[in-house]
Amino acid sequence: MPLPTIANHVNAVQMDHPLGRKVAVMGHGGKTTLARAVARKYSLEHIELDQIANLPGWKKRPTEEFRGIVSELMTVNPNGWVTDHWHSDVVDMIHERADSLIVLQLPFPIMLWRRTKRSLMNALTRKEVCGGNVETLHQHLFTRNSAILEMWQKRARYNRLADTTSMAARDGIDFYVIHTIKELDRFYELHGLVRDG
Repeated sequence: MPLPTIANHVNAVQMDHPLGRKVAVMGHGGKTTLARAVARKYSLEHIELDQIANLPGWKKRPTEEFRGIVSELMTVNPNGWVTDHWHSDVVDMIHERADSLIVLQLPFPIMLWRRTKRSLMNALTRKEVCGGNVETLHQHLFTRNSAILEMWQKRARYNRLADTTSMAARDGIDFYVIHTIKELDRFYELHGLVRDG
């Protein structure tokens, strides 16, 4: 698979480049764990966008309300924050305010495997996710409301995420792209990050 094309107006940095205080983590295959680790290491507010965007019953929070909550969390944490995920409703705010953008552009089979494993485990354990909702095996195996199916259907977009994200990012933002599990492990090591558990 060819490496993503990174727009030349962003500051494509090496893995060991120091992180800013306002960090956005995007992609799949470990973004939430990475965002939590960065937030914990640097005592930053972790803004988990999926938790805010979703209401009980898998209903979407109205766009203006969603944007208002995210903006408020950024404003009341001027010393720094870490956003987790990519949401079209708020991506412009993230690009305007973030100092560092980290994109997990892992090979698609790895992203799909990690999404499948996580979603099925959440369903089996009845773990609450995304605004207090619960995933089910029926949802993933027999309906179109499956996070696994959604990833498969949008695989082309996931494979271009680093490219499309860099094109939309503001000039000069520090831009990190992680392509492999080995690089992800190295990123943790270089920044002194610790995974949950």
